[in-house]
Amino acid sequence: MHMLPGSDLDADTWWAAWHMDKVLHTIAFSGCALTWAIALAKQRRLQEGWRLEQVLVGGALVFGMVLEALQGAWMSGRTFDWMDVVADVVGAMSSLGVFFGIFGQRPGRIASD
Repeated sequence: MHMLPGSDLDADTWWAAWHMDKVLHTIAFSGCALTWAIALAKQRRLQEGWRLEQVLVGGALVFGMVLEALQGAWMSGRTFDWMDVVADVVGAMSSLGVFFGIFGQRPGRIASD
């Protein structure tokens, strides 16, 4: 989605009218952040004093901004869109709730299998 040329995205469809690209950004970043949260929590590879929630949301913010900047610089007909970055961060934040639903606790260190 990030690297599709602008000419491949028709602005006159239901897709654009319902802002489905924002939904896809949210779902994609939720999935990525959830897998990252599980991996980091199980491996216990987080710096002492760091909170996994901050790492996930901050990482999503930085990664989303980098992808948007690349999209704006390299893709024909595409621009940097702050609302895409917001959707990315919302996706990462929603993964925290999914993590809680799966493990019954906030992201952090989880018991080994």
